[in-house]
Amino acid sequence: MSWLLVVQPDPVQADALCDALRGNVTDDVVVAESLDAALSLIDEKVPDVILLPTLTPAAVEDYVLSYLGAIPGADHIQILGLPDLRRPVEPIKRRARFLLPWRRRRQQEPPPVEPSGYDPVEFTKDVIEYLAGAKMIKRERALYGPPAGKELERRREPRFPSHEVPWISLVSFAGEQATLLDVSARGVLLRTSSRPRHDALKRPDSSSRSRPRLVLKLESHSELQASGQVIRCVPVRTSPVPQYEVVFSFDEAVGLHLPWSGALVPSLSAPKALPKQLFHEARVDEPKYLMLLPG
Repeated sequence: MSWLLVVQPDPVQADALCDALRGNVTDDVVVAESLDAALSLIDEKVPDVILLPTLTPAAVEDYVLSYLGAIPGADHIQILGLPDLRRPVEPIKRRARFLLPWRRRRQQEPPPVEPSGYDPVEFTKDVIEYLAGAKMIKRERALYGPPAGKELERRREPRFPSHEVPWISLVSFAGEQATLLDVSARGVLLRTSSRPRHDALKRPDSSSRSRPRLVLKLESHSELQASGQVIRCVPVRTSPVPQYEVVFSFDEAVGLHLPWSGALVPSLSAPKALPKQLFHEARVDEPKYLMLLPG
């Protein structure tokens, strides 16, 4: 079932919007009074259209876009600015006339007040068009499938659960400790106790310094820092406390000790593209893995 998410802290404006949509839109309309409440609703179910107040700060809007980009199957969502809607003008109340002669002078009526704001009827037409666009994208995805992306590339690589890489002792992501679920040559699957912040969901930028970073603390008391991008973020439904599964994709090769698995190497490059002297194979009596040596 399609539905609209309205982020509007002003109850009067929210009521005006619902009155305008009622009878013209058959989809459910849900109003959230804050951004955090809206994100919690998105975690429960992805809407088709999100209406954000026109004066929403650019950083907040960018965060919403980045967060939606990390949710599987959310590429159809349409976002529309929510202007101040025109409110109905209250009728002017005439003053009561007194019977005494000196009170019978007619009071000068104030000029009619022109209603201000955007026409709710016209805005309803915009909402209907955006809903139609979202539904068309959903139909195309149902026919042709989701577009290929980094998440699919990561799935082509062998992945190893945390117990198979015990030399990775801790993982720090976005300034907090995260639980490592599995790791591959292209990225990691993490579990966090909170929704990723804006700096962790920042969209790709030409400057590598602005990229979010993941810190892997190894058993040897050394650290590896990897820049990359959050390509997937979903809430964990089975947990009694809020938790999120986050897929972090590496920008480039990272010197990781990964278990031996045929063609797997700790790099985004193909094995034949790497110099042979960079690799050292463990002894037969030890667990087999490939090691990318510095140098």
